[in-house]
Order: sequence, then structure tokens, then C-alpha cells
Amino acid sequence: MLSSWKFWLGLLLLLGLVWVVEQNFGWLAVLAAWQAIPPTSLALAVGLMLLSYWLRALRFFDFFHHYCQGQFPRLLHITVVHNFFNNLLPMRSGESAFPLLMKRHFQLPYRHSVPALLWLRLLDLYALLALAAVSLQSLLPLDAHWRFALSALLIIAPLLVLPLQNALAHWLQRHPSNWSDKVVELLHALPKSPWPFTRALLWTLLNWSLKLAVFAWLLGQFLPIPYHQAWIGATSGELSSVLPIHGVAGAGTYEAGVLAGLLPWGINRIDALAAAVNLHLFVLGCTFALTGLFVAALRPWLSRTGNTHATHH
Repeated sequence: MLSSWKFWLGLLLLLGLVWVVEQNFGWLAVLAAWQAIPPTSLALAVGLMLLSYWLRALRFFDFFHHYCQGQFPRLLHITVVHNFFNNLLPMRSGESAFPLLMKRHFQLPYRHSVPALLWLRLLDLYALLALAAVSLQSLLPLDAHWRFALSALLIIAPLLVLPLQNALAHWLQRHPSNWSDKVVELLHALPKSPWPFTRALLWTLLNWSLKLAVFAWLLGQFLPIPYHQAWIGATSGELSSVLPIHGVAGAGTYEAGVLAGLLPWGINRIDALAAAVNLHLFVLGCTFALTGLFVAALRPWLSRTGNTHATHH
């Protein structure tokens, strides 16, 4: 990792963020804002984040149920570890943890896990954009007909994916070649019928709705802004983590994403940056705390079932 330009660029972003925060208002002033949040409210927010980890694992468990039946705790462990590395390593390099762990524990081939993970990431992107559009719909200068058209587009867009995907697979099968056979093999990893596709979409929307609700509430604790503005700031911050480029632990790029969603509302950039930093600290704090909690809680179960699972495979 130390020889990768991605790591050093991500580290430079981290150091740049530390310097910018200290120069503008000081880290002690930033952290002092947490004193205004009631401990019970913060504990509830952390509890909801824990629930989001479960929802993420349930989405993977539902999607890969043919490989991991009866092994939800093991898949939950993989999901938590994957999320940990994905949040900390730069430039999406943490994504590689998931196919590696699925291969190790469930013998899932890379040709199935990699395209499936990419497909689920596209669902994440759709969910973020759709939820942002819904939150802004009442504020857009559109009449009722255009708002209805926008709502219809949000609903129809994912419904077009499955028939287009299946049509592509059928066309490639009728025109065999070396490259088309490889593409068909990759497409086999994706849902082929509406019901599993719909379940994956619903899990995705539910998980992101919960996370964005928590993040928007937390932004509102640091900034006196309407909830829909905080929702957009939280959404743009999360978009920075879905897209291919981000720094070590998302430092710099996450804050830039939050600012991109807040500054168009005329919010003071210094106040917005302080709020973005605190939101990011919450995300990282949950990453470390909940990963440690899940790993410690699941370790006895994994130890008891490890030998049996290895023998089975």
C-alpha cells in the first residue's frame, strides 16, 4: 500500500484537512460543538447506525443466499469488516475486501462477487439520488405535471434495468464469442427476475433512508438549518464515498461532498466545514466502535462454527 500513489494522495488530503480545520477555527472549537447534543440522543443515533449495519448485511445475505444459507453471522462479520476497510482505505481500495472474504469463507467466485458488488453499488447511487430528488421535489419550481413526471421517472428508472440486462444477455448468447461468453458469465451473477431485484432495491432504499435521516439530524445539531438542507448535505457527503475517489478515511473528500450540498443554500462556509468535520467524525467513530462491537460479539460464534464450516466446504 505504501508504494501506491493512491495512499499518498489520500494521506495528503488527510493532512490538508487537519491543517485547514486548525487554521480556520481550531480543533478544540470544532469538538466543543458536541457538548450541545444530549447523550441520550447521541446514543439513539449510534443505535440506528448499528441497525443500518444489520440492514446492509441482510441485503448481502438476501442477495447471496445460495452461498451463505444458515451463515448470517459469518456474512455479518464480512459485511462489517468490508465496511471498515472501505471507510478507511483511499480510492475505494477497501472494496476489494468483500470479494476476497466471500471467496475465502463461501467459495464465491470473483466472477460472481465483483459484478454483484458493482451492481449493488449502482443501486446505492440510485438510492442516494432518488432520495435527494424526493427531498427537494417540493422546492423545485415545477408545476404538478412536471413533479408527477419526475416521480414517475424515479419509479420507472430501476424497472428498466432488469429487462435491458436480460435482453443484453439473450443477445450475447445468440452471438457467441470469447468476449460475449465472458460478459454473459458476469451477468449470471445479477438478478434475473423481478422479485430478487425488488428486494435488493427495497433493502437499499431502507438502509439509505435510515442513514441519511440520522446524518441529516446530526448536521442540524451543528447548523441552524432546515431539515431538507441538512438532508442534501448528508446526501452529497455520502455521494463522495460512493464515487471512485476519496482520501484516507474519506478525509477531505467527505467534507467537500457535504459542503457541495450545503453551500448552495447560502450557508457560511466556515460553519458548514465545521459541521461537515463533526459529521465525518461521527461516521468514523461509529465505524471503529461498531466494528469492534460486532467483531467481539461474533468471534465466539465464528470460533464454534469455523471447523464445521471449513469441513463442509
